[in-house]
Amino acid sequence: MAGSNRALLSESVALAKAASSGEKPCIFLSHVSEDKEAVKAIGDYIMERGDIDIYLDINDQQLQTAVRNNDAVAITGFIEKGVRASTHVMCLYSETTVRSWWVPYELGYGKRSNAEVSSLKLKGDIELPAYLSVAEKLLGTESLNKYLEKVVGTAKKSLGYHALNEHLIAHTAAQHPLDKYLDWKI
Repeated sequence: MAGSNRALLSESVALAKAASSGEKPCIFLSHVSEDKEAVKAIGDYIMERGDIDIYLDINDQQLQTAVRNNDAVAITGFIEKGVRASTHVMCLYSETTVRSWWVPYELGYGKRSNAEVSSLKLKGDIELPAYLSVAEKLLGTESLNKYLEKVVGTAKKSLGYHALNEHLIAHTAAQHPLDKYLDWKI
């Protein structure tokens, strides 16, 4: 069974899923638009291999309409809705992330909402932005796998989540599906 992207669900369904304590965890994927290809691949990996729900804002049609209309009030409201529908907030950071105004807001709102906050470094030699130093640091695929195992393990204990997390892909000589976007190291 795979996770789902709660941004594709209607608002009432997504919020109902978030509110019910027996549902699987959901990770809000915070990112800059320049990293859209990487965030899609990582989101797919989390859903398919980790059996964890995600909230990927590029699939939230109401939010995208607000972005096209440059409506900051609506954008803020939709971001907050997405974070509230999530148990975790993960920032995918790259060289362009430090120029974002929205990523720090998403992380701050996540902390304020008691979501677990983490950061995932995309491929390359990137310095961690200061505002991410308070989050759990994931430096590549191996640490992402360990983090996803922890998320599922915590959910199993506290939420009665029954999905097995045995489908995460170990790094071998064969190419890992995230090698294009993430380093392997912890």
